[in-house]
Formats: sequence, C-alpha cells, structure tokens
Amino acid sequence: MVIFPVFYDSAERLAMSPRSLLSIISFLNLFVLTVFFSSTANSQEATPGEWKLRQKATNSVIRVIADDVNSTSFRAAAEMANLLARRKGLRLLPIAGKGGAANISDLLYLKDVDLAVVSLDALERIKAENTFPNLERRVAYVAKLFNEEVYVLAPAQMKSIRDLAGKKIGVGPRDGSGDFSARAIFETANVPYESVYADYPKALLELQRGELDAVVMVSGKPVRILEDLTNSGLRLLPVSFDFASKSNYVPVVLKASDYPNLVPAGETVETVATQNVLLSFNWKQDTSRYKKVATFIDQFFPYTTELAQQPNHPKWREFNPSARLSDWKRVEAAENIVARLGTLGTAVNSCNPADLRTAFNNYLADANIRLTGEISKADAEKLFIGFEEWVKTRSTQQ
Repeated sequence: MVIFPVFYDSAERLAMSPRSLLSIISFLNLFVLTVFFSSTANSQEATPGEWKLRQKATNSVIRVIADDVNSTSFRAAAEMANLLARRKGLRLLPIAGKGGAANISDLLYLKDVDLAVVSLDALERIKAENTFPNLERRVAYVAKLFNEEVYVLAPAQMKSIRDLAGKKIGVGPRDGSGDFSARAIFETANVPYESVYADYPKALLELQRGELDAVVMVSGKPVRILEDLTNSGLRLLPVSFDFASKSNYVPVVLKASDYPNLVPAGETVETVATQNVLLSFNWKQDTSRYKKVATFIDQFFPYTTELAQQPNHPKWREFNPSARLSDWKRVEAAENIVARLGTLGTAVNSCNPADLRTAFNNYLADANIRLTGEISKADAEKLFIGFEEWVKTRSTQQ
C-alpha cells in the first residue's frame, strides 16, 4: 500500500469531493507502480554475462562514414567491410553520410563514428574556412584512397560552364563534396550560379524534368547512378582549371566508353578529380579508441591488393598505402605499418638471410599461420608459394 499525504492551503480545497480525492490517489498510485515496474524491467534487461557480450560486440566493431549509398566511397567502405569479414577480428560497419563537412562533424562529435571518408578539396576548404577550429590537430589521416572525378551534368544543348551563368545547379548536400567542388569550379570560371541542395537521385530526376539546369557531383568512375542514365538527354560538360592555384585537383579525361550515355561516341570530356581521404580522430595512443583504429590498420593494410581484384570497384587499383598528405598528421600506426611493409620489400630483394627470415615471420603473422611440428613437402611448397605471392604484393605497393 502506498500512502500519499495530501496538503490543502484553503478551506475550499478541504471541501474537495471524495470522488476527486479518489481520482487523484488512484492516478498517483498508478504512476508509482508504472515507475516501479519500469525500473524493474530495465534492471532485468541484461544479465552481467549479457553486458559483457554487449561490450565485446561494441569493442569488435569499427564504424566508417562515407558519402551516400550511391557514391563510390560508400561502395569502397562496403568492400573494406567485406575484406575484414574474411578474417577474425574487427567488423567494419559502413554508414551512409552526407560527405564533406557533415562527415567531419560526425567524426568529431558523433560518439560511435571511428573513421570518415572526405574529399581532399573539402578537407582543405574546411580547414581554410576554420569551420572546425584547429582541425589539423584534431584529426589524423589513415590513408589517401583514390581519385574521384568531378561531373557536371547538363542538358545536351549546353556546351560549357559559362552557359550555366545564373542557372539553378544541384550540388548535393550543403557543404558536401559536390558543393565544395561546385564552388571551386564556378569561382575559378567567374560564373555566378544558384545552389540547390538535394540528394543526387532527386537532383538528377529534377534535371531531366527541366527543374534544374545542371548537377555537380563527385564520385569515382564508374558511378552506377550515372551509368543508369539512359536516354536522359544529358551530357557531361568539360571542366578546366588553373592548376597552379588548384593543387587539390588533377586533370582527367572521361571517354565514351566510360559513360556512353553521357559522352558522344568518339569524343572525350576533360574534367578534374580530387583525392578522397580516410580520416580518424587524432586519439592519444594510450586510448582504447586509438587501439581500435590501429587494429583496423593492421587488418587492412597488408591485404589491400585483394581489393584491387574483381568484383571490387576498379578505383582500388589506384590505391597506394604509401601515399602521403602534406600538412596533415598521419595516424602513427599507419606510418609504422607502411614502414614495415616497405622494409619487407627491401629485405626480400636484398636476399639477406636474416632479413628474409624476418620477412617470413611477418608473413606467417599476417596470414595467421602457426607452425607446429613437422610439415610435409607439399605443405611446405604451398607455404612458400603463398609467401612468394605475399612478397610480390608488398613490393608492388612501394
């Protein structure tokens, strides 16, 4: 029985009807019982053993945020997840994001995001505009991944960027990769335009309906959402830069074989590409979050040549783990493993017996092979072939 004292501050309230008093007391009793059973249920949600399993599951997952699900960066994240899934250890969970500043914001402030994919142009502009103060000290890069092309899609009657002066242009999410590249393109060409922020499937649909005049997007070729544009009446416009002042971009050429529905047969379209970068928060090395990122690096870097094989995205063939960014700090674990892989190639080529033995031991560790007792000649031959192939892949990454 729960008893509630009732206080009255006037004779009028003392005269409250018995029915009213009964209603109030019934409500309060119901409230207390609800709180009691709710707290009891919550306390019985998980046993100590289940809490340990939850903690273990949390510690075994690393999350990476990329661009939207139609982007090459999201597909690349999914393929990294598949790579890790073939081995015991961390699971990688890809997250569809908005790209650009939103991905950096999620990396800095969202509790469970460990890694983020961001274009180099967006990263440098965000730093220059001081969107996130002291960004160069708060994040560290794991690796440069690969180039992603910039696409300017417009109706077939449009011939150049200047034809888009004063027009409505879909640039994807605000402060995303497409938005930053659009600013760079049109500022350089001194062409004014009106930004329209919308996800790309919607923007491309509106472009085909004539509700937009162009769309600017950044993604590594081939991009499925662009390959699916058949009989759209659209074309890709050429993009040119003063590359002396736009060091975050490189010139590229798109061919009719890349996008036969957007580039006329026998023609090419000059455009530009920017690197995308895999970022981590700049954790201190004695923290559990840093150790999780370091574990990911150990499980990712030695096997990246597998990503260059079909059916993975062709962009992985451009990936070079040794590539570095100037003016940005690299995660120490990534520096260490790149140095180790580099030493392995040198050691094998030098044929120094001691170095060769070190390389072989590293191969056994990377391949999770334990030798116990004697092995047959056939097994020894298989082991040697595996080691030889491993050495070749390490050398080609230098």
